[in-house]
Amino acid sequence: MPVAKYKRDKTSGLYYTYEKTGQFYANGKPKYEKLRAKTIARLDAKVQEYRMNKVLGVEPSKITVDEWQKQWFAAYIEKHRDNTRIWYSSLYKNHIKPVIGSMRVVDVREMHVQSILSSMSQTHGEKTVKSVRSILFGLFDKARQNRVISINPAEKLSAKGRPRKPRRPLTQGERAAYLNACKTHPFGDFAALLYFFGLRRGEAAALLGSDILESAIRISKQHTFPSSNKPVLGPPKTSAGTRDIFIPDAAADYIDLVKLREKAGYLFATEDGGPLTYTVLDNRWKAFLNVAFPEGTEITEHYLRHNYCVMLFEANVDLVTTMKLMGHDSLQTTVDVYTHYSEGLQRTGAERVALLGAPKTD
Repeated sequence: MPVAKYKRDKTSGLYYTYEKTGQFYANGKPKYEKLRAKTIARLDAKVQEYRMNKVLGVEPSKITVDEWQKQWFAAYIEKHRDNTRIWYSSLYKNHIKPVIGSMRVVDVREMHVQSILSSMSQTHGEKTVKSVRSILFGLFDKARQNRVISINPAEKLSAKGRPRKPRRPLTQGERAAYLNACKTHPFGDFAALLYFFGLRRGEAAALLGSDILESAIRISKQHTFPSSNKPVLGPPKTSAGTRDIFIPDAAADYIDLVKLREKAGYLFATEDGGPLTYTVLDNRWKAFLNVAFPEGTEITEHYLRHNYCVMLFEANVDLVTTMKLMGHDSLQTTVDVYTHYSEGLQRTGAERVALLGAPKTD
């Protein structure tokens, strides 16, 4: 005969069991809490709820969003990559905590969480707004699954943000102006590394002299600035971000790679050898752009990454090799850039055909 899961009181007919409270009597024996229910299923639910309350340290009806976020983060997010954990933590701290952090989880309604996304829609990009929505959904859905709440208030949220500004490669004129500035500006080596290797800003900022190899640059780390001006050293953005990038011959005309290879510590550092803060890095980049484009420009560091990808296409490098050199974790990302590049070629070709046979004017 199988052993009964719970005992049943002959008088009341209720099923019951005992759970340890975590407390002890003076003689050292543990204290127990008696749990009762009319059915085994109901008693199962009570046991699960009781055990969860012990883990949380508070009653579900009292736990705040901040308190639950700590439990949720430790149980479900800590296992993710460093970049993901830093990103989630920063988004919660900056956008969710100030609005509902002190509220009890059971008091949060859809209008509260939707207001967070609505207020962000005019000031933040679509990717950031959708990331906050993802956090809100996961945070409250796990609360529902753990019986802290019965309904997820973030289940059907609308997330809109400013559309991402389309990136483009540099024009031939912009390339010439950019490279001329690389030769003269103090931050020219940094700018040239972005141009000739398609590095992310954080990847270039984290480079050491030992990363400059004979025929390639090794990318294995990056600096991020998740919540402050100080950089945090971590792995590349994706697993594919760890890569060796071939050194093109033309790079030697703009970067003294031998000098950089012999440099101890960070290639771009403070006077005491420490990594550059976000402010210093941003100011030096803007100063470089002011020299390269004195009349102003829309170009950002990431434009140079797009430009590098296009230069690979111009050199007839195949898609798979381009994907690896770019550090894309999906071939589709590379294909999207190539498609945009191809459409540009088609437009240029169409314009030339349209002029076919037209008489030249003096």
